[in-house]
Order: sequence, then C-alpha cells, then structure tokens
Amino acid sequence: MSMMNMDRGDRSDRGDRFEAPTYEKIKAKDEELDYKNVELLRKCIGGQGQMFSRRRTGLSAQRQRMLKNAIKRARHLGLMPFVE
Repeated sequence: MSMMNMDRGDRSDRGDRFEAPTYEKIKAKDEELDYKNVELLRKCIGGQGQMFSRRRTGLSAQRQRMLKNAIKRARHLGLMPFVE
C-alpha cells in the first residue's frame, strides 16, 4: 500500500477548514422569504452576485426555490444589484 492511499483514508479534518455561516433565520419556517428584506437576501449571495448552493445554505429544495425567486424579484425591482 502506497503512502498516497493511506492519506486518502483520513478525511475527518475536512470540515474544519471552513466555518460556514449559519442561515438559521432563513431556515426558519415561520420566517417569510420576502423580496423586500434585502439584508437577509444579501447573506445568501457571494461576492460575484451568485447565489450560494443548497449545500452551503442547508436549505430544503422548496426554501431554496423561494429564496431564488425572492432574489430575482429584488433584482428586477432594483433593490439588489445583479453583480456586486
């Protein structure tokens, strides 16, 4: 067994590299994802204006779709820029 294969088996430290921000306010079912709440929507957008993935936000598919529509609506109404 080569040294390379032994290193591949130990991947337990992968999660320690990056501490993801929490999206608890967005995940809350009672919290409505509204296009007028721009501060909340900005937390889900990266530096180049792209939405974060479901994997990064931890949202369900339905909540991610609602977030996408709210961001699109806010962009078209001029509340948020398309590109940062």
